[in-house]
Amino acid sequence: MKKIGFILLLFFFSVWVSKAQNLIAVENNSTPSFFTSLDSAIVHAQNGDTVYIPGGAFAVNNNTITIDKELHLIGVGHNPDSTIATGMTKINAGAIYLVSGANSSSFEGFKLNGDLISGVNTSNEDVDNISITRCHFMGNIDLSRFSTNWSVTESIIDGSIEGSSQSGIQPLAQLNYFSNNIIGGGYIFFGPNNQFKNNIFLYQGYNIMNVVGCIFENNIFIGGLSNISSCTFNNNLYTGNFVIPSDCILSNNILVLSITAIFFNFSANTNFSYTENFHLLSTCPGKNAGRDGTDIGIYGGAFPWKEGSVPFNPHIQYQNISGSTNTNGNLNVNIKVAAQDH
Repeated sequence: MKKIGFILLLFFFSVWVSKAQNLIAVENNSTPSFFTSLDSAIVHAQNGDTVYIPGGAFAVNNNTITIDKELHLIGVGHNPDSTIATGMTKINAGAIYLVSGANSSSFEGFKLNGDLISGVNTSNEDVDNISITRCHFMGNIDLSRFSTNWSVTESIIDGSIEGSSQSGIQPLAQLNYFSNNIIGGGYIFFGPNNQFKNNIFLYQGYNIMNVVGCIFENNIFIGGLSNISSCTFNNNLYTGNFVIPSDCILSNNILVLSITAIFFNFSANTNFSYTENFHLLSTCPGKNAGRDGTDIGIYGGAFPWKEGSVPFNPHIQYQNISGSTNTNGNLNVNIKVAAQDH
């Protein structure tokens, strides 16, 4: 109830102050401050603060954002269908850079039209314990080769995910977790002890490359693999070119010859579309075939894909705000807010 009350406070404040502009709220110890630009909000936020970004498109200076402190950025969502009342949260930046000091930051519920990069200009800074949930990145996610304990779940990555911003440089990122994501890009560079579970890899070329000592479980591979060594592949579904070296461990992987035999609706295009339906067909051999007995792909596992990709905070489903006050000076506001259990 406390969180719902805080969200409503942010909403009503933004309505009363200015119906023409979307205000960004920074919460510090339950006390909100309001800003008209994302740049200002991030600069003035203190370590550990939460930045609530409303629906709308937000540009930034120099097309980049640099975060050097623990911040928690939360939007209203990126799915067009579930953000009709508010509009999606879209950050128009070529890149968000996470540098030293950004440890333990989190990101949820927005679309970024660029990359998320650990370090600046391939400096490979050590940035650990990053959480990313229900975001849409139109570019890449690049971890520095020293980054550990990242968790990336229920997100769309149109580009690649890489465990080093410089391929061929050792060591590569370790001890990170990627689950229930839709990944369109074709290159991955990761060191040992990373886990990839219940993801869908859309790229139809060789989409897993230069990976050593990782676990792949309950994933769907549309394309093939290259330069894999000492990895474990359990209960994955693939469509071809699934050539695994002899030093890898394989168990219960499933070959499906046709992409049309997997999903309810998929255009077989590398580029993600919100019109596609990645639920498995009832006849797909990936149904209930995951290592845990759930479906292979994004709707199975420990973090099944949430329809609409709505973030965890209370979600505005409907709003109707009068364009002017009545004769008594009151502004008529009608909204419907739904609490979220996760």
